[in-house]
Amino acid sequence: MTRIGIIEDNIFLLKSFRDYLNSSEGITVVFSCVSMEEAREQINEKSNLSPDIIFLDIFLPLESGLDGITYLKDKFPAAKIIMLTAHNEDSLIINCLKQGASGYALKTAQLNHLIEIINKISKTGAYIDDMSISKVINSIQSKKESSFKDVLTMREKEIVTLVGKGYSYKQMSDTLYVTTYTINYHLKNIYKKLNIHSKSALLSKIMNESKD
Repeated sequence: MTRIGIIEDNIFLLKSFRDYLNSSEGITVVFSCVSMEEAREQINEKSNLSPDIIFLDIFLPLESGLDGITYLKDKFPAAKIIMLTAHNEDSLIINCLKQGASGYALKTAQLNHLIEIINKISKTGAYIDDMSISKVINSIQSKKESSFKDVLTMREKEIVTLVGKGYSYKQMSDTLYVTTYTINYHLKNIYKKLNIHSKSALLSKIMNESKD
């Protein structure tokens, strides 16, 4: 039995995905949520979810799907996360893959497309649709220089920008409408990804890149 998790803010799509997959042989949906916040609640309340595949929308209210990848990978290390979205900008695709997603697929009206993705993931461990593959290849071939920010999520990049402007923790929390605890949490993740240990080291990276 293949166990599926779905995080999709369009309630009609969410219900269609859930009902279709639950009616498909050998598949069961273990959780379906309209936001990362609801997903966190369900995951914390239940200890036996263990999804094999998670279909994750990118543009969710409050915490984005891209920002939620790290949390989901921490909770379910063996799960394959497939970004299911209407957007296929090359930067989005690459950032999702860098954060730990195992695939990227465009939403379509054909529900059987989900079965195709599940079957491909079960066989190969990854899935990227044809249009997204071409965008990834073109982006890699045209990219001459990389930035340390390439490994960061959208929220982390926002925080780095504010750090570069000299904002305090309080100013960042007010600007982004989150708590200072959340700012500190994201900064710790930034330090870990960049292999640094302080705000001053981050400022040094920002200044060095601005000189290039």
